[in-house]
Amino acid sequence: MPKVTRVRASDPAKGRRRPPKRAPVRASPAGRMKLSHWLAARVRAARRRTSYALRLAIMTAAIIACGALSLMAATGRLGDAGAMLDTWIEARLSDAGYVIAWVDVAGASRVSASEVAGLIGAAPGTGLAVIDPQDARARLEALSGVEHAQVLRLWPDRVAVILTEREPFALWQNNQVHHVIDRSGVVIEDADAAEFAELPIVIGEGAPAEAAALISMLELHPEIASRTTHRVRVGERRWSLRLASGGEVLLPEADPGGALAQLSAMHAERGVLDYEAQIIDLRVDGEMVLRPWPARPAQPGRGA
Repeated sequence: MPKVTRVRASDPAKGRRRPPKRAPVRASPAGRMKLSHWLAARVRAARRRTSYALRLAIMTAAIIACGALSLMAATGRLGDAGAMLDTWIEARLSDAGYVIAWVDVAGASRVSASEVAGLIGAAPGTGLAVIDPQDARARLEALSGVEHAQVLRLWPDRVAVILTEREPFALWQNNQVHHVIDRSGVVIEDADAAEFAELPIVIGEGAPAEAAALISMLELHPEIASRTTHRVRVGERRWSLRLASGGEVLLPEADPGGALAQLSAMHAERGVLDYEAQIIDLRVDGEMVLRPWPARPAQPGRGA
């Protein structure tokens, strides 16, 4: 029978070979150099993050302080001391490098970016905290060609301006002078009327404010709109249409849309707009009165 050798589990020294002893590992000079470079890079990165976080914290605190001081100043809770403190904070932010380097302008076609920057006081090197977005917006919207403006301070060195310009809609003839107006009737002073000669012409006091409603009604009746050269506001109450033939359509005060629909139907049925009529009077509801030219009587057998 073969001989069996047993080793107790509590005695690990028996029945097990001991590993050979190894010399201690020492880092080479090159390895120590790589390690030191890595540690130095980590230290520099940590310092940069700490510096950035500190500057961000200072900037945030200053912005909050400026906002609070401005609000208190606007409500009359601060006097000269508050204004001086506000100015001091703005100066410290400027000293920290938060000055305007770029002004981005979007949506402007009749005003240049440099003009916008000059209007809101955003000259290069100006402290970003000095720009008041609400004040800058009010200045821009005071321009006749600007309907809406948005001004944003993009820290640390940029101002963004977004403009919505008024769209030319019609020409308003007043005292023999043509002005470009938008759909709401506001005069666009910096727009040259000669460049928009194709726009519909309205005449008379009160015409700009009511022009959009009339032009929209005429768009429903292209056979009338195509023959109309001028839209005249009479007594700030009603409209008259001057036709290319020299005739005139008198619309009522109460329901001009209904009168236009009646004229359109009569023209489709009997060609009323082709008559030699000086006046087509629609001021009485449900009636149409045609007045011929004095020297050009209406043709026999034709009439309303």
